[in-house]
Amino acid sequence: MNNICYKKFIVTLLMVILHSYAEAQGSITGRVIDEQSQPMPFVNVMLVNRTDSAFIQGTVTKDDGTFIIETDRNNGLLKISSVGYQPQYIQARQGNLGDIQMQLDNLTLSEVVVKGSRPQFKMGDDGMTISVQNSLLGQAGTADDVLSQLPRVSGSNGSFTVFGKGKPLIYINNRKVVNSSELSQLKSSDIKEVELITNPGAQYGGAVQSVIRIKTVRQRGDGWSLSSYSFANFSRKFSPMESLNLKYRHNLLELFGNFRIQSLHNRQYSEYEQTMMGDNVIHEMGRDTIFNNGDKQVRGQVGFNYDISKDHSFGFTYGITKSLHDVVRSASSLDFSIDNTTEEKIRMESAFTSYHTPDQELDAYYTGKIGKLGIDFNGTYFHSKQTQTQDKEENSNMSGLQLIDIDNVTRNQMLAGKIIFTYPILKGKLNFGSEYTDVQSVGSNINAQQIFDNTETKIKERNLAGFAEYAIPFGNFRARAGLRYEHVVSDYYSKGEWQDEPSRRYSDWFPSLSLAWSKGKWQAQLGYNAKTARPSYRNLSSWMQYDNRYEYQGGNPLLRPSQIHSLELTATRSWLTFTAGYKNTKNLVAYVMKPYDGNIFIKTYANINRIQNLYASLTASPKFGIYQPMYEASISKQFLDDDVYGEGISLNRPLFSFRMNNRFAIRRDFTVSVNLSYRSSYASTVSVYKEGGSLDVNVYKSFFKSKLVCYLWGRDLLQTQKRRYTMYGINSTFTTEQDMDSRCFSIGIQYNFNTTRSKYKGTSAGNDEKNRL
Repeated sequence: MNNICYKKFIVTLLMVILHSYAEAQGSITGRVIDEQSQPMPFVNVMLVNRTDSAFIQGTVTKDDGTFIIETDRNNGLLKISSVGYQPQYIQARQGNLGDIQMQLDNLTLSEVVVKGSRPQFKMGDDGMTISVQNSLLGQAGTADDVLSQLPRVSGSNGSFTVFGKGKPLIYINNRKVVNSSELSQLKSSDIKEVELITNPGAQYGGAVQSVIRIKTVRQRGDGWSLSSYSFANFSRKFSPMESLNLKYRHNLLELFGNFRIQSLHNRQYSEYEQTMMGDNVIHEMGRDTIFNNGDKQVRGQVGFNYDISKDHSFGFTYGITKSLHDVVRSASSLDFSIDNTTEEKIRMESAFTSYHTPDQELDAYYTGKIGKLGIDFNGTYFHSKQTQTQDKEENSNMSGLQLIDIDNVTRNQMLAGKIIFTYPILKGKLNFGSEYTDVQSVGSNINAQQIFDNTETKIKERNLAGFAEYAIPFGNFRARAGLRYEHVVSDYYSKGEWQDEPSRRYSDWFPSLSLAWSKGKWQAQLGYNAKTARPSYRNLSSWMQYDNRYEYQGGNPLLRPSQIHSLELTATRSWLTFTAGYKNTKNLVAYVMKPYDGNIFIKTYANINRIQNLYASLTASPKFGIYQPMYEASISKQFLDDDVYGEGISLNRPLFSFRMNNRFAIRRDFTVSVNLSYRSSYASTVSVYKEGGSLDVNVYKSFFKSKLVCYLWGRDLLQTQKRRYTMYGINSTFTTEQDMDSRCFSIGIQYNFNTTRSKYKGTSAGNDEKNRL
């Protein structure tokens, strides 16, 4: 109770100080709009001296085009500028200047399009905004290519990681990206800006550590629009994909639908060696392991948006995904040495086949404004069911042939709602609201041979959250303070009976603070937040997988959520960006290996006492004519506080990484990129990874004013992206080298007819829980 009162006192004191400071100054306000009277965010607004144009004070416009400069001056000039527009000069005076309309600068715009220019980085309360339109990133190809070139962001094909912050939530126009193909279907030339949020505020769930928000270029016009995309990937196997997007707009109504069918195939190779010290010392070698993966998937989505007025709109989407054929086949030769005397040879062949009922998701939204009060509501329903069968043949030279059949069934259902209110107070803005999720995950694990016990589990979890956040500018600074409260009730049932130990009750507070500063070419942001990381529902269940007679895999119903405290500083000047951060995690959920029964070991998830991380990165994105590179160097180091794993082994080895994206803007419709990356050996949780790297080549060419776009990719051309690591478990070690079939060549062809941006303004609800499902 004392801690809660203390936190409330600190937050109240901070707001009083900010209020006093704001009241002590006058202000100049206004809104910047374009030639179509649309708000223009991230426009530079500078107060300069009338006689010598010396810089006095400055800011940038918000998402709605508004700006505030705290000053008592009445004798200066306001200079308003943005790439591709003529600068505007206005007499500075106290009060509201109203709407300020910008005019296109044809000469400047032409130069920007032909030559390209470096991305513009703008620091905000919770991260960084990168301008894509009229910059070199606008010619990158697809949203996938844009994200892979952002500072601190690495990955491809819809799977990305933010350095120091893990896997982000990704949004396109406020709608969460559910399927990775959405990023490959979005042209980079249709992207206006990307917001990289590394200090998520109170409105985001307690488990969200990073967010990427993509905003597209606003386009006008009614009628039909069409976009089709054909993609083919050539690795050891062939994987095609076709997608079609249709849209119809008339006055205030928009109807849209999209359809995609894809086939994913690859072949992977693996070798491993492990030692397990149970009742006996067992040394195992896995040779010539081959994985053949195949999946055919169909996805469709329909929806509508309706603008009741300029202040009110609502919409609805329905999406369905069906896997037609999902199977993984593997074969391997295993050699066992028991106490360095007895030798056993086993030939393993297995097939994992998954049968899916269609995954279904319903989303609805409403956005409105009543007076000064803004309202944003989102509701989501999600349902999925999967049946996975494991069919194994284990042929031993000592005990003969054994057949293993395991059936695992999982059913997930979620209902969620989220509402956010926005209200201006003083010179700042208050956001407050609530979010509720209700999840049920039911699973069963049936083994005909009774090698391990059959299980039937059900997890019912309810999460009720309330949050408030206040942000206010003062001078060259902008401060934000937020607080989120989550009450979680999780009930665990085994064969219909409630279980006390795995059932949980949590009541947690998640504060967040940030302070941003900008002056001239310098920008900086310091942020702190408290977050959590909850185990997935699958890892909380009692599922089991049979690998061989000495090794299983499975879930852990006794897992606890992690508690994470982060502090991060980011600074930019012109084309340089520097980041440094610290993260402290208690009860880290890690993948480990430990004894199970006698000579049998299990790979599962467990909580580790504490792990601390330090990290720093430096990014440079200069421009040398047609050569427009991005260089990034980073370092991170973990400090593991748990002596159970890797006894006598240092698990604090730092990671050094470097990447160099060499992009050549030969023409405005023709670009070539040669990208290099390298990472040293490093420790991550209880594993030590060996060094690796990659060489990628991308070619982009558009025709007929970008109505037809062609892409060519070559990934991991030197085949150096193999996964090589050693995992240190309890009385065990596991060393492996895995060839993930990462070297590939791909071609994509996109056709666009009268394409327009979707009006859909929903963000969906329960995003944390969908990720856990």
